[in-house]
Amino acid sequence: MNGRFVLVLHSHLPYVLGKGRWPFGEEWLHEIALDTYLPLLEELEGLDHDNVPATIAVGITPILMEQLKSPAFVDSFRAWIDVKRKALEQDVSRLPDTPEAHDLNLFYREELDQRLRQFDMLGGDLLGAFASLQERGRLEILTSCATHGYMPLFGNDESRRLQIRTGIAVYQHWMGRRPSGFWLPECGYIPGVERLLAEEGLRYFIADAATFDAGTAQEHAGTHIPVATSTEAPWTPWDIGAGIAVFLRNPATSKQVWDRDLGYPGNGVYREFHKRSEGSGWQYWRITSKQTGLGEKEIYRPDEARKRAVEHGQHFASLVRDLAVQREKLTGDPGVIVAAYDTELFGHWWYEGPRWIATVLRDLAAKESISVVAPTTVLAERDLPLGRLRESSWGAGGDHSTWMNPETSWVWDNIRDDQRHFVDLLPQLHGQIGDMLLREILLEESSDWPFLITTGQARTYGTTRFLEHHRKVRALFAAVEGTGQLPAKQAGSDDPVFEHIRLNEVRRA
Repeated sequence: MNGRFVLVLHSHLPYVLGKGRWPFGEEWLHEIALDTYLPLLEELEGLDHDNVPATIAVGITPILMEQLKSPAFVDSFRAWIDVKRKALEQDVSRLPDTPEAHDLNLFYREELDQRLRQFDMLGGDLLGAFASLQERGRLEILTSCATHGYMPLFGNDESRRLQIRTGIAVYQHWMGRRPSGFWLPECGYIPGVERLLAEEGLRYFIADAATFDAGTAQEHAGTHIPVATSTEAPWTPWDIGAGIAVFLRNPATSKQVWDRDLGYPGNGVYREFHKRSEGSGWQYWRITSKQTGLGEKEIYRPDEARKRAVEHGQHFASLVRDLAVQREKLTGDPGVIVAAYDTELFGHWWYEGPRWIATVLRDLAAKESISVVAPTTVLAERDLPLGRLRESSWGAGGDHSTWMNPETSWVWDNIRDDQRHFVDLLPQLHGQIGDMLLREILLEESSDWPFLITTGQARTYGTTRFLEHHRKVRALFAAVEGTGQLPAKQAGSDDPVFEHIRLNEVRRA
């Protein structure tokens, strides 16, 4: 058997349409669409055109699906592109008066025009483009919780079910099929969540290798089966009960991309993310070195960076092959190598990332010893050993502290109170007010609000957004328990998301 390589990209942004501007309002979505989703689609279409045998898994959260399908996104993205083009033109007078700087400005103008043409050819329907690739067997699209709610900290299973069921309903609405795979938000796992996923017909999710509970054992058909060590664990998916499989990220593939010192994205020729033109926000500089201050960064050279991305893609493909060879020598089985990353790393944070992905897939296909396949392909080929996971996440320390800590405990006190209240009210909720309450409590539960507070990236924005949805939830509670009528303006939701979802269809049967 050839080795199997499973590439999983996790795509997510919270609900930001109409919710502020730079840097954490709707322009956040515009930048990701321009820098990541359009270039990634272009590379995947190129692979399909060239008939490169590779299928990858891409998780797209339901809240992101809703935004990408919104007419408001299509209109605002085109308007934002116009602003970016004008800013590029104005940059000419701000940049150093050198041929290199002016050539780079021209390069960006041409790229921006090409991206807009691509967007228009797709009719502005990025999600439809991903769905088309799935229909052609190029992608396997995973779903997730409706708003990326961090389920380990939820107060009850019914609230977890509503996130899962709404996520599946959104997927089915836009994809025209039911999903097989599920991305646990923040890879947050608690024992028993596999039962909730199995209830909805899901088959697998992704977790960190460190999540594996090494040294435990399980009974199966009267046989005591020892569970592999954490070193052995990532080489196969595991049956963790209820008919659910878990794929574990391979530490070597993670380190090669994410490691602060060894990771590819930190190479000096790549574009510097953190230094932007004061007038336009465009990035004209390269990393240069990790020791170089922002004021001393050298001008970015696209041709040199693209060449390096190809070299790094070939190096990574070679690493995957070497890992499989080593594994086969030890066990007779080259195993399954899983690499899982945030999609937004590729293009947005690491400008050259989409080219790197395409190079990896092309190089693996050319050498033929490793097949790039979807998770369901692996499940159809292998009998899975029994395993067990520990409560964990892919946050700092592998625990819940990125989302639950002294700065955010008040958020979770309010979420859990609202979840209890909502579950108690479920039997009497019907019609528009029930649908609105479901929508707002799902938005309130987004993992992004405590994350932004904890990391300090946008503490005020995260706090404001949480309180906005929390107050709407409380106002809707008051409307249900008071007159039973929806107040004209006070409690109403102006969030045009999940409008096709009905509470009666996702509540517990």
